Amino acid sequence: QITAFSLNGMAILKALKHTLSNTIKIFENNQSMNLIFPCVDKNIDEDQKILSISIFDCFRFIMRVFTNPQKISKAIFFGGLFSYDLIANFELLSHLARKQKCPDICFYLAETLLVWDHEKQTCIIQNSLFSHNVNEKYRIQTRSIEIENKLKQKLPGILKYNTNIPVYKEASLTSNMTDSEYLSIIQQLQIFIQKGDIFQVVPSRKFFLPCYHPLSAYQELKTNNPSPYMFFMQDEMFTLFGASPESSLKYNNQTRQIELYPIAGTRPRGKTKNGNIDYDLDSRIELEMRTNQKELAEHLMLVDLARNDLARICEPGSRYVAELLKVDKYSHVMHLVSRVIGTLKSHLDALHAYSSCMNMGTLTGAPKVRAMQLISEYEKETRGSYGGAIGYFTDSGDLDTCITIRSAYIENNVATIQAGAGIVLNSIATEEMQESFNKAKAVINAIKTANHTTGSF
Repeated sequence: QITAFSLNGMAILKALKHTLSNTIKIFENNQSMNLIFPCVDKNIDEDQKILSISIFDCFRFIMRVFTNPQKISKAIFFGGLFSYDLIANFELLSHLARKQKCPDICFYLAETLLVWDHEKQTCIIQNSLFSHNVNEKYRIQTRSIEIENKLKQKLPGILKYNTNIPVYKEASLTSNMTDSEYLSIIQQLQIFIQKGDIFQVVPSRKFFLPCYHPLSAYQELKTNNPSPYMFFMQDEMFTLFGASPESSLKYNNQTRQIELYPIAGTRPRGKTKNGNIDYDLDSRIELEMRTNQKELAEHLMLVDLARNDLARICEPGSRYVAELLKVDKYSHVMHLVSRVIGTLKSHLDALHAYSSCMNMGTLTGAPKVRAMQLISEYEKETRGSYGGAIGYFTDSGDLDTCITIRSAYIENNVATIQAGAGIVLNSIATEEMQESFNKAKAVINAIKTANHTTGSF
């Protein structure tokens, strides 16, 4: 479904109607348009599947209709999320009932864009007019002036300890599965590894916590767990925020360079009893992780999976590992990370690349399709935003996304924090179970602080 929120947006719907392929069915309803795409044949080879008409073509049609002859940066800017479950449109996976309102794709085409340069401490206000309506042009210009005036004012911070905000001392953390149930899933999946069906798999579980102040919780997370990708998305049906350490897929159209950033190998930070970093303990934990044969084998396997993902879409001979086995550190955990780069084939674009690589191996396992089938079978419910990607792409062809992890998905004042662990043959189930909680801890603590909840979980 494509929905217009203004006459400016209605102009896009009108133009799009005359551009869509004849194979797409169109149903119009006031300010929205429902499009039904033909099913992708899931049995054809990968090269044909990538080029099949799909839901991704909706974005291509819009960029085809509205050109940007002056090449203004981010003039056509799509920001939003691809859910984990989008993959079911392209691969043979079990049908699962949805318990959340998160759609497979949720993107916004920006009418007014505020581009912040955090290093220079500057902000650019950029407007995109798709309509020829003079009144719409005036409305957008007027709003731009209002935004500029607001930005010049000294704004109050987000209230963290407002006495008008109630204290939720009794807030409790629950999960969709008990520790014993999660341990059982890990052990059952290890049988498939032993049989040779898969090499690795990433089962996850969900934690639930009341969240009455998502923006305050995001502020806490950003302050205490700064990460390469920080995001806050407010939709009509849900709120999503997070601090992801892991790029999903990044593409620079000028160089045609595509990049994957696999993370595999996790340890808790070394801390004192009062919660401060104990640098001696922290360095010893890092050394143990760097020399742990199980972690190294698992990580290198996922680096190889990233290379295989790029092999289908990159020019032969262009793939290489730019960084191998680095350590990134965050507030509660540290990770082993690598960076794999290749040059995208000339007849493909960033959306082809994403559709070919989703979902990232660090959230599924290997071989990827079989691992995702087992995840569906054992988790028994859709993942929604978790394990998908959030980010943006533009009409210039650039795309930058992160994997939606270390995040909270909020519906009806209840946050879902989902986390998993990479399981291989010699994984110790109890350690992997604790790892899943360690990964969720930063987000849980941020929500707890925003709720003014005392005590620990």
